[in-house]
Amino acid sequence: MPLACSRAQVADSRASVTTDTLFHGVVFDPRDRSSRLFERGELESVLADDPVFCWIDVQGPNIEALNELLRVRQIDLKLVSHFEAPEILPRIVERPDCLAFYLYEIEDPERHLDTAQGLAGISFARMILVLADDFVITYHRRPLDAVDEVKQTCAESFRQVGKTPGFVAFLFLELCLYDYAHLNLANDNALDRLQQKARAGDFEGLPDQIGIVGANILTLKKLASSVHIVLMLLATKWSPFISPEARASFGQMEQSATAVRAAVDSSRNLLDGIVNGIQAAEARRMSEIARVLTIMSGILLPLSLIAGIYGMNFRNMPELAVEHAYFIVLGVMGVIGVGLYLVFRRLGWTKRSIHAAGDAPARKNGPRQG
Repeated sequence: MPLACSRAQVADSRASVTTDTLFHGVVFDPRDRSSRLFERGELESVLADDPVFCWIDVQGPNIEALNELLRVRQIDLKLVSHFEAPEILPRIVERPDCLAFYLYEIEDPERHLDTAQGLAGISFARMILVLADDFVITYHRRPLDAVDEVKQTCAESFRQVGKTPGFVAFLFLELCLYDYAHLNLANDNALDRLQQKARAGDFEGLPDQIGIVGANILTLKKLASSVHIVLMLLATKWSPFISPEARASFGQMEQSATAVRAAVDSSRNLLDGIVNGIQAAEARRMSEIARVLTIMSGILLPLSLIAGIYGMNFRNMPELAVEHAYFIVLGVMGVIGVGLYLVFRRLGWTKRSIHAAGDAPARKNGPRQG
């Protein structure tokens, strides 16, 4: 009975592979720098042709589609077992017959560059890239702008600089870094707007916006770090699948990845500065409130003491027999209140409070004009 269930599951998975999977194949011929598309049925003949190499892109909900392609070359990757893991890691696998790793492509990058649509969290999709001496395979579950762009540009890129399957990996890594750098710049522009709002005292919705930008910076930091690790491997470690020229190109791209990571760290520092500024402004506001309350308490406490003393119901209180005692006590309380206020004013305790009260309309309406 368990065996029957297993066969049924395998049959269902193969059916889903054939019905829901999109196959895109491009074969490159180094002899005449030409390229052409090919169908799934031509894969064995393409792989058997020694001078040529190919790029195979597989899109589908079931990762079994990738496993079926790898079985053609008798490759079994443990990499695919981690595809559902939430961590952002390159998960590099090195084998004698191939090199594989994860890439993370931004979904709909133009959405985050359109300031009219407001801030939104960065979403990305995981991709598996398998690199061998005569093929490169990419697998992803959803349509990706990066994949569409590589499909459009790979033929021209091959005619200009392509020599080995590594040039396809180069195109994807280049797009990753470009999107990360571009989105980080968009985050910096958003941080500038948040900083202006904070300086103007407009804190409406600011915590939520800061939370989104902070999450985007953390996401970009992890994505850039993952790509950087892959580039370190491709640029520094010898591999039969990477030509010396490609290794040099990956080395230059590694420097770009270092710059992107530094830019993301700089954005994080800018965000920390904005948060610290908001916290400092809030602390100043609370200090002004405490100052006002302290002055009021200092004036009212002596008056409350006098009122409390003469509010006691003792039978023998000499002052109660004085004809004008009520007005005398009120006068004494007034003198004490005015005297304490003048003392606090002389000490400078009231100046800042009055200045803060005068600045309240300016903060509400925006920064002052010079």
